[in-house]
Amino acid sequence: MGIPLHAIVSSLLVDGTWSLPPARSEAQVELYSSLTTIQLAPTQDYYEWEINGQVYTTYKTGQLYDYLCEPRPDVFWHKAVWISRAIPRHNFHAWLVVLNRIPTRDRLINWGIQVDDRCLLCNSNQESRDHLFFTCNYSYDLWQIIARRLQLLPQRDWQATLDQMISLSTQTPQQILTLLAWQATLYWLWTERNARQHTNTFRTVDQIFKLLDRQLRSKINSFRDSNPNRSSTMLQSWFRFG
Repeated sequence: MGIPLHAIVSSLLVDGTWSLPPARSEAQVELYSSLTTIQLAPTQDYYEWEINGQVYTTYKTGQLYDYLCEPRPDVFWHKAVWISRAIPRHNFHAWLVVLNRIPTRDRLINWGIQVDDRCLLCNSNQESRDHLFFTCNYSYDLWQIIARRLQLLPQRDWQATLDQMISLSTQTPQQILTLLAWQATLYWLWTERNARQHTNTFRTVDQIFKLLDRQLRSKINSFRDSNPNRSSTMLQSWFRFG
């Protein structure tokens, strides 16, 4: 249109007349017609967001989402899944696991897909969400190692484990560490399951733990700049029984 990339609207108005190249399409004609109706003010323009009658100077997706969607009460497990300073992909994966929406083999069979129903980790029982976390011997062996470091009594039943995580109601370094480690365990077990499914590669429980341990320590160290005391407390708790 011949307008400089960084031009502002007022730069196109010279002595009360719009300085614009001839229109070359119907869209430009409509744009020019709209421009002639604009009364430019001498004050600086600004923007604001109005949601449900309340004016905001910043845009927040969460506020708009809550306004557009029907309000619903928090689910009882939200504090165990949506934790602050968590690893985002672990948050998301834990959310899918709690909702039982990961494509385990029992679900694939229910969708009409012909697959072997045996667990890819232990190769003995039917694979399901509840079996993977932590009825499966392989996954339970990993969870035992993690739980021992957290001074936690490991449960083999999925609902019992979830209830255990939900009961951690206080925002202490130990609680945050426990939830971070639990979510990391879910994530790395599912990663190992998928690696066996798609690339036919197998890792031992000890190898998975080393990957999880390295990632968790890196995450804890990332707290050091904003909260060095929390970082030190969590590292001490993690290493105390390691």
